[in-house]
This record gives sequence, structure tokens and C-alpha cells, in this order.
Amino acid sequence: MKGKVYIVRGLPGSGKSTKVKTLLGNKQYVICSADNFFVDSSGKYNFVPSLIKDAHKYCQERFLKAIRNNVPTIIVDNTNTQKWEYQYYLNLADQYGYDVEIVDLFDGGLSDEELAKRNIHNVPKEAISRMRARWVK
Repeated sequence: MKGKVYIVRGLPGSGKSTKVKTLLGNKQYVICSADNFFVDSSGKYNFVPSLIKDAHKYCQERFLKAIRNNVPTIIVDNTNTQKWEYQYYLNLADQYGYDVEIVDLFDGGLSDEELAKRNIHNVPKEAISRMRARWVK
């Protein structure tokens, strides 16, 4: 195997970003996250719902570049509520000879209200409830 791809899945506030930090250690890595598309040059997160497709395209392009450059550890840090949402990454990892680990955090036993309070991007409870309803193991 060339390297390892971690597909991190979880509702907002479930601890995805925290888990990513534990996976990194002192490895050479690239993090691919649609959220990063919405971070401006000053580091402020500015989510624009109408640009979500562009954000995921950005994430996929970053992943493709990393995999083509043989980066040893690549982390896909998105909610990934359903398999089709991360199938692109699975296919490329297989094509390029990477080992894949799915890191499923779902919700850590937290209610939608707790997740809404914990998440760093102010995703409202209603949106978290919709994500939970479409979650597929």
C-alpha cells in the first residue's frame, strides 16, 4: 500500500476535528474538508449554502492532488452521512493503492441539541436532525 486514507464520518459537533488531530501524530498528511472552502484569508469561517457543491468539488480536487502526489496520510473530514457522499474517495484510494479506514463517529450518544451547542460552525439543530435522519451505517 502507498499510504492510508481516513474517511471521517460524523454529525456536526460529534468530534470529527478532534479525532483528526489524534490520527495525524507526526505524519506527513493532507486534510481534505469541504469546510476549508469557506475559510477566508483571515481564518474566519463564512458558510454560504449556495456554494456547497463548489466546496465539495474543492475537497475532491484537493484529495486527487494529494493522492497523485503520494501523500502518505490523507484525511477526508466531512459529515459523510451516506456512502455515496464518500464513494469518490473510496474509488480513488483503491485505484491508487491506498489502504482505507472509515472512522465513524456518528454522534457519540449526544442529542441534536447537544450537537448544535458543540459544533464549531453553528450548524442549527434542525439541520443536524435532517442529517441524522439520512444517516446510513
